[in-house]
Amino acid sequence: TVIAGARPDIAVLPRDPATKILRSRKIAGTLIPVLSTEITRSVRLLEPAPGVLIEVAIDRGVIRSGRRRDPVCELELELKQGPVTALFDLAQRLAAEMPVALEHRSKAARGYALFSAGVAAPVKAEPVFVTRDMDAGAAFRAIAAAALAQVHANEHGVISSADPEYLHQMRVGLRRLRSALGLFRNLLGDAVVPHAAVLRTIAVELGVARDWDVLVTETLPQMREAAPPAAGTAAFDAACAACRQAVRRKSKKTIKTIGYAKAMLALGCWLGSPETTASAPWREPASAYASRVLVARHARVLKRGRHLAQRSATDLHRLRIAVKKLRYAVEFFAGLFQVNDMAVQRARLARLQDILGRINDATVVEPLLDAAIAAGPGRAVAVAADHVLEWHRARAVAERGKLQLAWRHYRAARRPWRE
Repeated sequence: TVIAGARPDIAVLPRDPATKILRSRKIAGTLIPVLSTEITRSVRLLEPAPGVLIEVAIDRGVIRSGRRRDPVCELELELKQGPVTALFDLAQRLAAEMPVALEHRSKAARGYALFSAGVAAPVKAEPVFVTRDMDAGAAFRAIAAAALAQVHANEHGVISSADPEYLHQMRVGLRRLRSALGLFRNLLGDAVVPHAAVLRTIAVELGVARDWDVLVTETLPQMREAAPPAAGTAAFDAACAACRQAVRRKSKKTIKTIGYAKAMLALGCWLGSPETTASAPWREPASAYASRVLVARHARVLKRGRHLAQRSATDLHRLRIAVKKLRYAVEFFAGLFQVNDMAVQRARLARLQDILGRINDATVVEPLLDAAIAAGPGRAVAVAADHVLEWHRARAVAERGKLQLAWRHYRAARRPWRE
């Protein structure tokens, strides 16, 4: 609806409960514009293949909010006719010819970010609604789409914000997406291999950045509260901060590269193609497929957890991975089984994973400490690093003391997929 001035025309709103507050005189009189867009758009209709029509819109201009501005130079594709894969095919062809980055935010979202002088809040994983009427193909598409959406929703925050939560949530999305590919690996076949490899490379790089975030923003503050700082603390902290910033810059650069954009376009094309889930095995009911997967993953956890008290750090790391994979499977397939039992499963697996993660931290932190020692001057940094390592080892011993009880609690939980 076109309006004459800067204020919205309340009279054109439908008279229903949802708009009642906006139609009140008290509110209507206070509404003011908080952003504006000045965009020049060129539109073309392409027919890249018979039966395929794609609208290509080239937008140039600026988004404004007060004195803040965000330049716009976008190429927007809209499928008018044909399969969704045709849209991705064109996007990939364009990405091969010119340097592009993917933009998942609307212009309005970018404008409101300018208005609030920040970026949207980090996006956590949304519940995945896999229902009993779905087949395995529909379940996979729902799970993968939710995970990929979380990845994309946090990309801009990783690039533009110093808040470590964006990177953490992007990593969660990547883990969930990789877990989804693993859950359906036997149905996906070899086609999944290149996509899984790319996702693993990205996840490993972001994982190093996350390890530094945890050390600098969580572990070191905990240590400072629990005990007086060791000798060389200031120099050690400075070395850690420098290492963290270098790794974060590398992570941001990776997400901004054309290689990342191409990888995400290829992944989106593959996931969006009906051919990916077209074969007969994908028609199996989701509940039947989920039961088999959950039985197999639970068996793997039990195998990894035998003789728990005698397990080495490497063994416990393998158990942690098995627990994590089962936990994601339980979360994804929660809607297919008894709700309360699945909630107990999730909670007890999460408890196990947390304990095993803190035990594993004593191993994860060692290369970080080596990097800090290499970056920091003098013996004092090495002394402070030794103090941090001893703290992690002491915590790992304490967590081992909690592990047996958490393991027994998990073993006692009902497994509804057996029934």
